[in-house]
Amino acid sequence: MLRTTPSRARASRSGLWIRSGQAADASACAAVMRSAIRAKRPIHHPARALAAWASLPPLYHRWAMGPGGESYLLAERGGRVQGYAALRGRELTAAFVRPAAQGRGVGRALVAAAARAARRAGQRELRVLAAREAAGFYASIGFYSCGRARLPLPGGLELAAVRMRLRL
Repeated sequence: MLRTTPSRARASRSGLWIRSGQAADASACAAVMRSAIRAKRPIHHPARALAAWASLPPLYHRWAMGPGGESYLLAERGGRVQGYAALRGRELTAAFVRPAAQGRGVGRALVAAAARAARRAGQRELRVLAAREAAGFYASIGFYSCGRARLPLPGGLELAAVRMRLRL
């Protein structure tokens, strides 16, 4: 688990704060994820798969932060959650940014914070199962592809994905 607490958050020059997520943040994380997925056009993924992916409720995030063993990092600006990343060991299990905040360094800041946390925990690499359209983002920050995969979704659906790694 991450050792950073909300009182020990880090701010950037742009006013972006990165802090550890808590169970009380589950609704905000679900809203960020839902908005980010719903903003995607069904080019790489069928609309039905995107709808299933966006259907994960706040309860999923509460579970992930507790028994699921994931550590969440939240990016805030002006008191509003702009994005989040989730980490379990050396696996980056999620990284989502509100559509209005995309392209402004929020995702990069979250992945960098997750990489620092993994490195502090003794990990030598960070892995991600990236949705196909996100592979370019991860490649732009140093991840390399390790092959194709399928990302399981609610209702037995799947997304085309790419296994990627970043050496720490």
